[in-house]
Amino acid sequence: MFLLINLLFVYLIVRHVNTDAARGMKCYFSAKCRCFSFLPTPYYNAVCSHSLLNYIPVFKDNIHSIDLSYNRIEKIQNRHFSYNCNLKELNLSHNKIKTLSKYSFHGLRKLSKLIVSQNEIDSVETNTFSYLQSLTYLDAKQTKINVSTLQSLPFLKTLRMDFILNGSDSLSFRLLQLKHLDLSGTSGRCDARTLTVDVFKFIPNIEELNLSACKINWIYKGTFRFMKNLSILDLSYNPCLKFSVAENVTHDLIYTSIKILKANKIHKTFEMNTMIRRSHLRNLKKTNLTELQINSNRIQKIQKGALLYLPSSLRTISMSDNEFSYGDYLSDIMVVPAEHVNISELFKSHIPLINEEQCDYRNESNCEEEKVEKHISSSSAILVPLPYRLKSLVYRKCLIRYEIPPINLAANKIEYLDFYQNMFYSLIGPLCPLNHVTYLDLSDNMCSNVSKVFFQCTPNLQILRLQNNLLGFVLPDDVNGEVLQHVPQLKEINLSENRIPTLPYHFFKSQFLVRRLYLDGNLLDYLIFKIDHMKDLNFLGLSNNRFSYLNKTARDQLETVFMNNKNLSIDISGNPLKCTCDTKDFIQWMGNTKIQFNKLHLYTCRLSTDKKQNLNNPKRLYEDLQKECASYTSLIIGLISLVVLFVSIVTLGLVYRHRWRIRYMYYMVKIRYFETKQKTNEKNIYTYDAFVSYENNDRSFVHGQLLRKLENDAGLKLCIHQRDFLPGRDIAENITSAIHDSRKIVVIMSPNYLDSYWCMFEYNMARVESIYSRNKENILFLVFLQQMLPRSLPLLVLELVQSQSYIEYPNDEYGDTVFWEKLKEVLA
Repeated sequence: MFLLINLLFVYLIVRHVNTDAARGMKCYFSAKCRCFSFLPTPYYNAVCSHSLLNYIPVFKDNIHSIDLSYNRIEKIQNRHFSYNCNLKELNLSHNKIKTLSKYSFHGLRKLSKLIVSQNEIDSVETNTFSYLQSLTYLDAKQTKINVSTLQSLPFLKTLRMDFILNGSDSLSFRLLQLKHLDLSGTSGRCDARTLTVDVFKFIPNIEELNLSACKINWIYKGTFRFMKNLSILDLSYNPCLKFSVAENVTHDLIYTSIKILKANKIHKTFEMNTMIRRSHLRNLKKTNLTELQINSNRIQKIQKGALLYLPSSLRTISMSDNEFSYGDYLSDIMVVPAEHVNISELFKSHIPLINEEQCDYRNESNCEEEKVEKHISSSSAILVPLPYRLKSLVYRKCLIRYEIPPINLAANKIEYLDFYQNMFYSLIGPLCPLNHVTYLDLSDNMCSNVSKVFFQCTPNLQILRLQNNLLGFVLPDDVNGEVLQHVPQLKEINLSENRIPTLPYHFFKSQFLVRRLYLDGNLLDYLIFKIDHMKDLNFLGLSNNRFSYLNKTARDQLETVFMNNKNLSIDISGNPLKCTCDTKDFIQWMGNTKIQFNKLHLYTCRLSTDKKQNLNNPKRLYEDLQKECASYTSLIIGLISLVVLFVSIVTLGLVYRHRWRIRYMYYMVKIRYFETKQKTNEKNIYTYDAFVSYENNDRSFVHGQLLRKLENDAGLKLCIHQRDFLPGRDIAENITSAIHDSRKIVVIMSPNYLDSYWCMFEYNMARVESIYSRNKENILFLVFLQQMLPRSLPLLVLELVQSQSYIEYPNDEYGDTVFWEKLKEVLA
């Protein structure tokens, strides 16, 4: 027994020491540093970053790594590290070191990693690095370290440094062991206008070479030919390079071990669109390339037959942020061997650069017009070819407004489909076949319709994400659960942020395998849909809805699920829960159930006194409610009966006493109503053609363009509040009168408009006018100055958007013409 107690005592001591070491303790040599040690290793790791140090502390020989980054160190004393022969990693980045002397690193014979980037180093003595015979990693970005000083590093494998190339110079150092070379201008300085066959001739064993953002204008054939081990090459962000020059690169890659080629943004953003030609890709056929990145190149077309040169080893291709249009190359897609394709952010908008890079060579447009014959099938479904090996397709943030019609797909193996943040406003479908798809993301698409056959050809779908849409307009009508009846394998469903007011009882009737169900951020106030058949349900998200409590039916369903799955948890945070006599059964259930409530510490409910109460202890709250609600029911019923009887007698007496006056008022109101209606029908002429409702921050558009286009050019008469409202008159009266005297109301919609009280007053007065004075005539017309997410729009505005009474201001040469003609037609 005594032995066991001693062993336990020793265990607790060791555990305490290890815990303190893992957290770090103040170092004995400096209170500004933290030392970390893990038993039984005798070495320490010292972290002194962001400590405002002006000098380097003295370390003993049991230090394994030192982090001195982000300080104010200006100098490394000669032989300062002479006693740190066991040091393996040293980080001196982001300091103010100006000079490296011959003895700065004296004694660091075991150092393998050195970071001196982001310093002011402009002087390095000869043989400075001669003591670092074990160094394999050096980061010298944002310094002026001379490459000639690196000759004494025979085992260096990774080098990150700045690269300024003048004329036909080369990297004049021979590092035969170097495997990874980062010369990128994104993390340092790089200026290499022309790359010749001699530039990298002394480093033939490179495996990874990063030349991104190096201002490269031209690369000669043979530059990379002798790099037989080269597997990763990054030429991205060299907008003067162009695909015609990149052809020289692909010519050399035949002789390398290339696996990943990155050629993102090698074409300027604001130049003419470009075209991928057969000559650009033909040399890749003989390589073992597995990944190709050509994002942000304004690619509009691909020459027919060019895709046939992609190697059979290719598995991933990324072509996001381009300008693809219809072409003959669609028939070649079938033979593309890629498994993962990313074509997101098509037609993405960009901000012009203030100081755009100047090119030494021509500004070429690589895209020529081609005559393309479009054959439209007579069948109702569109035929879409797909790469035969394709497994994942990413088509995010393209913001193209389309409905998805019936589509016949080529035989495929697609498993992953991501269509996040587009504008697929209506899902008609079906898309057949998609038998292998397990993941589908259609979230954030402003979608207000989904047909009952859209998921007909996705029987193995497991994860469905439809959050942040407008499906609250259609899902409540799916009484028989036909929308999801074809996807019984679903394990995760996300219908959050869809403005869903209710879901029918049988909506999820086919979903027996669901594990996670998200309905957060909707308009649900009662849980009436069936969930007790979901035996594997782990999580139910109901946060930020309109639940005041969960009724007995909902509670019973949850308890049934819990009997089969003890890990069930729900989230009802952010709901206007009530803690009153009417909901005390719900509070009692919260206190007794073993179902987990996510974020319970955030739950609050409103008492009968309108005071908010924290719900982190439901049992105690239920006891308080029991006392408050105890047995005054009979008294309350009696008092209510007496009050009702008294009010009834008084009301009948008053009606009998004033019966002739009530008759007189009734007939007078009736006569005036018909007189007003007759006068309204006789009045066919309005003072204004349209009343323009806008917020002052948008007045430049109204006064600068709208008035000129509609009043001066089209001869329409508009009512503008800054010009036409009568001074001295109440603003609400001015608004009402202007709306009544105008044939149409044009709303200039923007985020500023939604935040303005008087703008929303004008909008609501116009709605009342159309309903009660114009026999429900639609007189409102919305003009969106910019794209707005549906979740930022009030429900009343969304209803008008659904009725198609809106137009978006395109702000481009051709779109403007159509926009103004459409607006004139509506107001004429």
